[in-house]
Amino acid sequence: MSLIHRLQSLEAERDAAREEAERANLAKSKFLAAASHDLRQPLQALFFLSAALARHVGDHGGRDLLSRLDQGLDTMKGLLDGLLEVSRLEAGVVTPVLDTFAASEIADAIDATYGEQATSKGLVWRVESCDAVLRSDRGLLMQLLRNLVDNALRYTEAGAIRIRCRIDSSAGDDRLAIEVQDTGIGIPPEHLDRIFEEFHQVDNPERDRLRGLGLGLAIVRRLSQLLDHPVEVRSVQGQGSAFRVLVPLAPARFLAGRAGGPERPPTIDRPRLAVLVDDDAVVLLGLQTVLTEWGFRVVAADSADRAMDRLESLGRVPDIVIADYRLREGRVGTEVIRRVRGRYGAEVPALILTGETGADTLADASAHGVAILHKPVTPRQLQAEVDRQLRITRGSDVAQAAQ
Repeated sequence: MSLIHRLQSLEAERDAAREEAERANLAKSKFLAAASHDLRQPLQALFFLSAALARHVGDHGGRDLLSRLDQGLDTMKGLLDGLLEVSRLEAGVVTPVLDTFAASEIADAIDATYGEQATSKGLVWRVESCDAVLRSDRGLLMQLLRNLVDNALRYTEAGAIRIRCRIDSSAGDDRLAIEVQDTGIGIPPEHLDRIFEEFHQVDNPERDRLRGLGLGLAIVRRLSQLLDHPVEVRSVQGQGSAFRVLVPLAPARFLAGRAGGPERPPTIDRPRLAVLVDDDAVVLLGLQTVLTEWGFRVVAADSADRAMDRLESLGRVPDIVIADYRLREGRVGTEVIRRVRGRYGAEVPALILTGETGADTLADASAHGVAILHKPVTPRQLQAEVDRQLRITRGSDVAQAAQ
């Protein structure tokens, strides 16, 4: 065989290998989308039904069993989230959607999500105020920081966890350094180069699944690279660790109109009205039960049409809309939100609660200005996000009234 023919053969083999790799990636992406949705839906139903069951269990033995059930669900959620997230990031199906937002939104969300958990463990919990305005993907940055806080909580049995914010100019451009500090077990020097590898864990030789799979920092590394937000770590074995994330500040052209902050929102003297739309009857029942126990009046429906009909009969503006993304007959949750806002006003807060993790879902929600929570979420996480959405809207109303 001549050299030219040999080169042509090698080039054909290379092209065939590339096409095969692309087909494999596409198949992997499709599998992940299906697996993510189909696995998350029943687990989400279990979370809500467990929360609804709590008030019906009165004896000590029953409550202890229910607590163990919740612990098992939390562990299952963590394992599922970690495995699917690593796979999604490897498959390249996650694309950052940049936005401009106050760092305080991230700090407040972390405080609401983890404060009670940290203090119930006997730890000192401190979240410092963050006044900067950031330019990043809000959801991915939150996910990165949550993995760091999860890690701190997992490996800190006594002392404190602190979230600190500082302007950093060491790289030539100003960035906000968000630091997660703990007084946990620390990281031995020989492990520092390996902590961001998959399945690598410090001080867990028995592979206790309650302490995760060792995927949290692997996800942090991938998100750091995807967002171009460097992550630095320093640690002293037996004394604790500090992980530092450098996040770009928003350029001046994005800051117009952001001066000033909302005043404290007014109290509400009537039950809030929540519109819930999900075509999974068990998830819808659990969600309805949880929101009712939180003091909401609930309109629950399995489609946009039914939700609008039931709202029409009430003659009242809803306080929040929570919708699944993928509904029957090819409909999506953003349609529900668009119709509600079209009738009652664009300021109605909304939230997509979904098992879908594809980039198209994120892009659609972002285009409609709607926050996303990926199933399964715990009732505590859902309540923190619902409260955040209501605070944002009320704060905006107060600011407009003062003008």
